This record gives sequence, structure tokens and C-alpha cells, in this order.
Amino acid sequence: MAAMILDVPPVTGVSDPFPIQVSDLTPGDIVRVGIRATDARGIVWSSTTEFTAAEDGCVDTGATLPGAAEWRPADSLGPLWTLRPEHGTPGAEFLVEPGFTVSLDIRVRTVSAALGAGASRTVGRRAREISAASHVSPLGGQSLNIRMFAPDDGSPRPGVILLGGAEGGVPAAAAAELADRGWTTAAWGWFPQESGGVDVGVLRAVLHDFVAHPRVDGDRLALIGRGRGAELALLLAVAEPDLVGPVVAHSPSDVRTNDPHAGSSGSTYRGVVEPSVALSSQGSSSRWSRVSTFLRPALSGRPLHLAPYYAEARRKAGDGEVKAARIPVERIRGPLLVTAGTGDEVWDSATMGEALAHRAAEAGIDAYGVVYPGAGHGVGWPFTLSGLPVADTAVAYGKTVLLGGDRAASGAAAARSRDLVLEFLRQTHGGEPE
Repeated sequence: MAAMILDVPPVTGVSDPFPIQVSDLTPGDIVRVGIRATDARGIVWSSTTEFTAAEDGCVDTGATLPGAAEWRPADSLGPLWTLRPEHGTPGAEFLVEPGFTVSLDIRVRTVSAALGAGASRTVGRRAREISAASHVSPLGGQSLNIRMFAPDDGSPRPGVILLGGAEGGVPAAAAAELADRGWTTAAWGWFPQESGGVDVGVLRAVLHDFVAHPRVDGDRLALIGRGRGAELALLLAVAEPDLVGPVVAHSPSDVRTNDPHAGSSGSTYRGVVEPSVALSSQGSSSRWSRVSTFLRPALSGRPLHLAPYYAEARRKAGDGEVKAARIPVERIRGPLLVTAGTGDEVWDSATMGEALAHRAAEAGIDAYGVVYPGAGHGVGWPFTLSGLPVADTAVAYGKTVLLGGDRAASGAAAARSRDLVLEFLRQTHGGEPE
């Protein structure tokens, strides 16, 4: 048999399709596809997936299911969703920065071939590189870190603000992805690193500053948030209905919720915030729940599992407190897109997201709810780039927190989320450039 032929795109974007094609095989050969990649922290990730050669002697990862059928239907990004760190914490985030090139070493061989036989290529997956400006705004005694990205043609475009979750940081690569698609985008590092919360009045003032920026077109902004950032996006949309239009809420809560800090009962949000009360996750949960949630993981080294904790807090709070803490989504301008995964292990975002979409729709707001079977809390484009592995843990509240989700299901959801969010923004907040 002639040597197999490996064909891989030499340079692609991190969210673009990534077909690996192998030909000149014997029909029925089991082909092992190995991938190694290094992220922006220098962490090495790898995956190995087996495929069966078709009758024409070819394997195409965009059209062929793997032998273990980890994902359905076939998707060229599947082998990238299953990348895992070779050393360190499994499920950690694959870090990219704007302009960063992910180097992928691809090696293929049949399982029956001699050691060292096969074919290999090294290719690049590039994160979007777009003009950026950074600045810091006062936020009480802290700072609101902002990175702004705009299309390179210099013309004003509709504005979008990205609000990440309790993991903190500035989702710069996500903002660059959106800017490359034609929106002037600001990524906020808003989540407080210390107790004391954030002043919502300051956040509202920064919204007004951003919409007045010369690179922002129009008098409305779109907000996209994930987790606690989705909660904040909804609260800001309630507070500023004349300024905030489209909202995308990934893995949201339908109530205003306190942080699950062991020694803190203060709210994340200070100032005038609707609703005025937060569901007290600390005061409503039992002592045993706190021991089970926080002490056991600390002793065992396992990540925090917050979903049972939040569920018990909600149950113990009772209908009255839950109703008082509901985010009054009926008062936003909209439209609203809510997404969630059934494998979310932070809180029951699928049920809460459905409640948000239902209440918004009843109020006459265009609202759309999408649930991804098996996906975890960390899914949601552009925070989760569709061509990279989806983290199943994150560092939040000073701890490693379990996000949940099957890795292939979360990867497929990330790819679907990308198409969904782009179409939603095109229809409601201006289209991509031709």
C-alpha cells in the first residue's frame, strides 16, 4: 500500500471548520488521529481519536464519525473539543489572546502500522487580531478594566459589551472575534476580586460613555453575558431600557443572587438595583450544605459543586423570597436570547433560562430560549470559541468550580451557539460587513 496522504488546512481561525483528511488507506483501516496544541499559557493539550476508513480508502473528520461516536453528527471540530491538558488540572480553560496563533501538531497512523509510521503536519489556528484600546475606569475602590476592539476600517459600528462570569478577567479574545465580524466591542473585567461588590451606578455611567464613543454607531447597545455576567446584563437592561437593546444571556440566573463566599453575606451589586433584594445563598442554606459544598472539596482537592447548594438555597428561601429576588425581565427593551445546557453544574440555568424567556415573551418582548442537551455552564459564544475545548472547571470565588457538561456535547453546543448569536445580532443589531 502507498503511504497515506494527510491533508490539513495550513492556517485557519480558531472558530473555523478544521477538516483533517487522510487518503490512500485500505477500506476498513482504523486510523488514529493525534493532536497536540499549546495555549497562550504554554500548557500542552492533546487528544487521540480513532476513525474507520470508508470504502474509498479515505477518512474525513468533517464527514466521518469517530469509532467511539463521542459526538453526533460528524463535525470537523470534534477532535479539538476533546483536547485535554497533558499535565495539570483537567478541564482547565484553553487560553487564547487576540492575535495568538495556536500551533497544532497533527499525526495520523493506522493502528496496525509500525511505531513511527504514518504522516504528520504542523498547522496554525489563529485568534482574530483586530485594533484594540485599553483603559481603566474607577469602580468604587477598585477598577473596571476594559478592552475595546473595533473593525479596522475606522467606521462607526453598532456597539456590543461582553460581561464574563465569576471567573473574572477580561474576555479579550471574545471581543476581538465580534469586532472582526463588524461590531465595536468592549470587554469588561467587572467581577469583584475582593468583597465589597460593584457599584451599578458606575457601570451605568460607563454604558453611557461607551454609546457616545465615536466608533459606536446608534443609540443602543447589545449586551452579552455568561453566568454571573448574564445576571448583570439583565440587571443593566432593566435599569437602562432606553440604552440597552438586544441581550444574550448564556447560562443565566433568573434571580439576583449573592456570592457563595463562606464568610460574606454582602451582595455583588451596590447602589440602586432592581430587584432590590438578592436570594441569600448563604443565609438560606443549611450548615451541612455549606460543609458538603465547601469543606469537603477543600480537604479532597476536588472542585466545588455549586448546583446542589444553589438548589437548596432556593428551596429553603421559599416562594416569597424567590419571587422578590426575580430579575424583572419584563421591563427590558429586548429582544432577548437565552441559552443554557442541561449539564450545568453551577446552577439550574436550563430551568431559570426557560423562566426568563417565558416571562419576557408574556410581556410582549421578542424572546428566544435554547437548551443544549448535555452541555455545561461554560458554553456560550463568543466566550467559548467553537474550535477549542470547552472547560469543565473554572477558578471563581477563589476556588476551582465544577462547570459540568459532557465535553463533546459542550463543544457541539459552542459551535451551534456561534451561529445562533451571530444570526441574532445580525437580525437585531446590524449585520456583518460584506
